[in-house]
Amino acid sequence: MSNKVSYDFVLDSCVAVDAPIGTNPETLIEQAKAKFVERILNDEAEVRFENIFDCETGAYDEDWENYSREIEDGT
Repeated sequence: MSNKVSYDFVLDSCVAVDAPIGTNPETLIEQAKAKFVERILNDEAEVRFENIFDCETGAYDEDWENYSREIEDGT
C-alpha cells in the first residue's frame, strides 16, 4: 500500500477572448489556453487547493492535515 495521495488544485481564474458575435466558443479554446498559460507564467492566476484523493480507498478529503487511511478504513 502506497503512502501517497493526490492533491487536487483548481485554477480559479478567468480569461477573455475577443471574437466576432456568433463565433463558436469551441473555436476559441486554443486562444483561451494560451492566455491561461500566460497568466500562470506571469504568476497572475489564482491556484487553490481543492482536496486530496486517495486512489487506494477512493476517499476524497479536504482535511489534508488530519487524513489517515486508518480513519477511512474504520480501524
